[in-house]
Amino acid sequence: MGLFGKKKEEIKSPSAPVNKVNADDIWNTPVKKKETVSVKESKYDDAREEVVEGVTPVDPEVLKKNMAELDKFVEERDARPAVTYHDFDTDPVHQDEVTKAQEGFEKDYAVSHKAFVESHKEDISVANLEEIDDKLKVMIEEHNNKLHELETMDYDFKTVSDSEVQEKMADLPYALKEEEYEHYKDIKGVTVSQDEVDKLGSIDHSNDPDEIGEVTAEQLAQATDEFEKSRRDKK
Repeated sequence: MGLFGKKKEEIKSPSAPVNKVNADDIWNTPVKKKETVSVKESKYDDAREEVVEGVTPVDPEVLKKNMAELDKFVEERDARPAVTYHDFDTDPVHQDEVTKAQEGFEKDYAVSHKAFVESHKEDISVANLEEIDDKLKVMIEEHNNKLHELETMDYDFKTVSDSEVQEKMADLPYALKEEEYEHYKDIKGVTVSQDEVDKLGSIDHSNDPDEIGEVTAEQLAQATDEFEKSRRDKK
């Protein structure tokens, strides 16, 4: 197992290309002179004139000197090696230290693994075949005894004769017939004369006000439309 076996990798930062500027190009650029321009703060103000100064001319020798120094600085910067975090490591790890640490780790792992295996071992004893046979015989005998006990169990059931059944059925309650009720009367056997019926009299309700108003055709059509609409909405 390589825990510390990974080598250091140098990180190189790519240098951006530098566009060199020619001093003669800057010197030959036309220089703006002083000129008078018209200035307004807003469209509602009156215009006023102001003098705008142009760019001050530069001495070409000074400009060439500055550009040469700049080119030299850029070349020296590009020539310098790329700086990585390894350059700031004040106490680097050498290969012999890595190898020694790896060997120590593997020794510790072997000791820990052996201790783990030893702590999880279980002692398995060899079973005696004669003891197994004896235990099986005891188990089979107990099973057979349980079956025999269930087969021969007496549930104390008592046989009942037909006469006893009929006697008990006779004592059970049943629905009485009509003539067996105490206040039973046969309505068909009751006769009433017509004179007795006439004595009761009668009431004529033909002229009683029913308080039901008339319904016009328009009201009926409107009620019918409302009913049909409610039935369609329910669907």
